[in-house]
Amino acid sequence: MNERKKRLRTGAVLAMLAAVALLALWCDINAGYRSISLEELGQIFSGTASQSLTYTLVDLRLPRVLTSLLVGVGLSLSGCLLQGVSRNDMADPGVLGINAGAGLLVAAFIVFVPAGLVPSAVALPLLAFAGSAAVAFLGWRLSVVRGASSPRRLLLIGVALATGLSSATSLLMLRMSDGDYAFVQNWIAGSIWGASWGNVAILSVGLALLAFGAFYASRTLNVLGLGEAAATGLGVNVPRARAALTAVAVGASGLACAVGGGLTFVGLVCPHMARRLVGPNFRALVPACVLVGAVLMLLADIVSRTLLAPNEIPVGIVAAVIGAPYFLYLLARS
Repeated sequence: MNERKKRLRTGAVLAMLAAVALLALWCDINAGYRSISLEELGQIFSGTASQSLTYTLVDLRLPRVLTSLLVGVGLSLSGCLLQGVSRNDMADPGVLGINAGAGLLVAAFIVFVPAGLVPSAVALPLLAFAGSAAVAFLGWRLSVVRGASSPRRLLLIGVALATGLSSATSLLMLRMSDGDYAFVQNWIAGSIWGASWGNVAILSVGLALLAFGAFYASRTLNVLGLGEAAATGLGVNVPRARAALTAVAVGASGLACAVGGGLTFVGLVCPHMARRLVGPNFRALVPACVLVGAVLMLLADIVSRTLLAPNEIPVGIVAAVIGAPYFLYLLARS
């Protein structure tokens, strides 16, 4: 009976998070200089709306809103997996240097590649993803001791890589023009700059596959939480499982960084929020993290576009301001 009540409670919490995410999505669509009613939304989908209204929603707002939602999903999923694999509640893509690797290649492209030689809308997402993957692979290789990756060593190496790569990025930024410097600075702070329907499609397909893989591996994540010896005794190939789940986490964070910039705080705080709501079982924690990440990024996007309108605040700063008080509360409680 207790198990049944727990499942019902978890289902209710997930349903509530989904409802909040839909409400936040609708509020984000209406955030800006012009609100869109349900009647006008129906006109857009039926093809009877004015050209200006269709352009406002379809070409401007929806790509930005959906990109924000998907970036939150990717970062939150990545943080959830990294914390589960490393058994460290402070693990996230920023701590492992993944975001710093993406930022370095973005800065290097702006400094060394002549303007107009390669379209930045194509090159920057690819470079950001490549930088994320390269740093993650380097950190994993350096953390291998006697044929197995050490979670504690991985985190320490990640902190060192993040510090070194961020310093190198700062040196490159000194050679930039004012406009390029402002762009990279906003990228590092976290700004949804790659909002387009093409990026929405790539994020949707990629994150759906990665989230399915993470959910499928939820039992393995639960076993890894028991410790390496217990996991091995229960038949889990610990090195292979850690490598596979770390690859899924890197893929999710790399996709998010490619279009959302150097957002770091989302991947750290969202798994903690989700864990407070549904508990430590990854079968419920993975979908909860996905929904919490979506809600946090949608709320951050609303604030970033409306608080100082017509100016825009980097969404990463707003996400940190929203999540930091709750995270401090969690630290104080523990």
